Amino acid sequence: MIDRERRNQLATLIRRYLDGKADAADFEKCQLDNYISADQAIYHVSLELSYYSEKTANTLSKQDWDYLQRLLLLLDSNSTVYWQASRLRPWTRPIAALLFIVCLLLFYFNGINVHLFLYFIPVGLATILLLFFGDPEPEVGPFNQIVTPFHSIADLGIAYDSAHFVKQRYAAPAKYRNRRSFLRNLGAKISLLLVLLLLMLMPPVMLLLLCFPFSAEEILVQPA
Repeated sequence: MIDRERRNQLATLIRRYLDGKADAADFEKCQLDNYISADQAIYHVSLELSYYSEKTANTLSKQDWDYLQRLLLLLDSNSTVYWQASRLRPWTRPIAALLFIVCLLLFYFNGINVHLFLYFIPVGLATILLLFFGDPEPEVGPFNQIVTPFHSIADLGIAYDSAHFVKQRYAAPAKYRNRRSFLRNLGAKISLLLVLLLLMLMPPVMLLLLCFPFSAEEILVQPA
């Protein structure tokens, strides 16, 4: 179901944001209004906009700017969004259960002390490998970074042709272009490092979660 009126309203808000005429309050109101929409494209774009609510247009990186342009294209075209569920590989649950039992035995024989966390490290490394190999590999094309949320350049072209879309040129000051990208990449690497460290020192929490059925949702766009 395509809600053209709301799509146009949301697209107008994004363009106002890129022109420096919308602020965080506008984004918050937009999210409250559009989360309940039956049009899944509006729901998806509203969720994505929450990332930009604390930023101003002149501090966006080139990658952020281009991604917002593709979200605009999604709204302007008749493309639709749906979610596809994917489960972890079936062998992950018994292995996770076995590793969790190992953690319980380590706790039983050692109690809570420094040695326990040292013994947890190899189990934590095994947990990281289990997550890496047990997660279904998404289909990532060579041009994924420049076409997301669309699946391919061909899909992107279909949406461009149907919407007669004209991409707005990147206008952020040059001084922000490299610095913002560097800080964002640095923050992502630090966050990943902290997560890996936590998994190595406290694997039972993640292993317990992996013992239960789990499915992740992948966002797919049907171009039109």
